[in-house]
Amino acid sequence: MKPGTARTIADALTWARVISVVPITVLAVYQLRWWVFGLYLAASLTDLLDGRFARRAGPPATDLDFDGLADLLFTVMTVFWLWLLMPGFLAKYALPYLPLFVLLEAYMTVARVRHPRLAVPHLRFGRFAMALFFSLLPVLLLWGDVSGFVHAVLIIGIASKAQLALAMARRAAGSGDYSGPAPPCSRPAKRGSPASSENMTSPDSRSRE
Repeated sequence: MKPGTARTIADALTWARVISVVPITVLAVYQLRWWVFGLYLAASLTDLLDGRFARRAGPPATDLDFDGLADLLFTVMTVFWLWLLMPGFLAKYALPYLPLFVLLEAYMTVARVRHPRLAVPHLRFGRFAMALFFSLLPVLLLWGDVSGFVHAVLIIGIASKAQLALAMARRAAGSGDYSGPAPPCSRPAKRGSPASSENMTSPDSRSRE
């Protein structure tokens, strides 16, 4: 498959996940649980498939992390759908997970704004945590409030967000994309200084010496 074709398919699958938010929300409002179950599973599969095509695809047209933003939208809407379909879910599980999630996402949003060229890493643990989180709503619709499973999913999800935030912080620190003063080794030496005369010595003259 050509990289351009693979990129087109990957983007189409991601758009399908984004667009699915509208009908799933309507179905959840009307408490049509089994319709939500089926459409949610189909939308979740697009996250698995678009990753497979993206790994074969050429580079995206922009630096925008479209797949990551789509996952964030789907994550937030999943919590909203659980609130609609499972009364008491947010009251029971909001703390401490929701504040930690908001803080980590706020930090990563600031990092993206301050470092527009920063490549967002797609970590293996993060993909596992996302797949596990996407299983949360179907499991709760099938078997009800399984408290241990919910806590495990949320703990792993927060851990993956923390890992991603740490990876982004390390990349930002090593990217050189900051507004502070230049490192000492990168500053040009003053004319007439020993460093300047040494740097002006050609390799040929050094070898002849």
